[in-house]
Amino acid sequence: MRENYREIVKYFLFFIVLAGAAFGGFQVLRSTLGTPYPIMVVVSESMVPTLGVGDFILIGHIDDFNDVVAEPMPEGDILVFLRSSSSDEYIVHRAIRSWLEDDDWWFTTKGDHNLVEDGRPVREGNVIGKVVGRIPIMGYFPLFIKTSKGFFLVAALMVLIFFADSLMPDKRLTEQGGSFPWFALIPFLVAPMIYVVFFFLPMNHVEVEFMALVFWYLGCAVAPLAFEDDDAGLMFWLYHFVLCMIPLGCDIVAWTTGITPSMWWNVKSSTVPITWLLQEETISYHRAFNQFTLYILPGCILFLFLVYLKRRDYGPLVSFSQRLRSM
Repeated sequence: MRENYREIVKYFLFFIVLAGAAFGGFQVLRSTLGTPYPIMVVVSESMVPTLGVGDFILIGHIDDFNDVVAEPMPEGDILVFLRSSSSDEYIVHRAIRSWLEDDDWWFTTKGDHNLVEDGRPVREGNVIGKVVGRIPIMGYFPLFIKTSKGFFLVAALMVLIFFADSLMPDKRLTEQGGSFPWFALIPFLVAPMIYVVFFFLPMNHVEVEFMALVFWYLGCAVAPLAFEDDDAGLMFWLYHFVLCMIPLGCDIVAWTTGITPSMWWNVKSSTVPITWLLQEETISYHRAFNQFTLYILPGCILFLFLVYLKRRDYGPLVSFSQRLRSM
């Protein structure tokens, strides 16, 4: 009982430190970039292929609007602005023309994916800043855990993993022996490598993402047998799932169903700030989540079920694990 208590305290303190680091990092970005929302997530396809759905974008302050480049794609600066002074609708589009009127700069904007320019010009007072960097796909995760079902799924997996010793008691009588087969990590490297490719080469992601999904299933079958320390294996799998598979799964859903995060809530923005809650979820979101579970949940079940069988000392599985670790 005391060991379980120590584990709970350890995980609680870890997440307090993690939350503090995230908040501190956000404040550092806010101070460095000089904008109230230094990091946002793209939620629509209006800037594809320059900015993809689910991309984190870094927003820098504009010191002098005289320096804003207003030219057609790809030369013009990409601005983040409010649709109007009285709205909370954030748009990320490229400045394609500009003019000075009554000491204020005005901009005609257009999404790179859109056929026509925006119908309403943007006054400099509505401009939050300009895009100075992007991190592909990873923005799906903060959007996902803002939803009720997404938050519940991540929380349920965390409970299963943090309390594995209680929920899946280890009844093994023999040691696995051998050493960790490092090749067992190869299937988990595919998704991060694909993200690196997306960083340098924006593209239609779905074909290579399905390949990463297949490799992940392979990893879910091999990892429980490769790790001798189940706690280390469970935590490694959880971090990979959160950081890689949730964004990848959401992006596959967006490409295959056409339901982007701009349709998850009743908002019309093309980008949203990193905040805790958004508006009420739509029917389209629930359709997207159901599709997400079809792609992702079987892999979760496979991994956890194999861990359970191994900890229950299921003979064939333990024997295969020993052979794998002896390679």
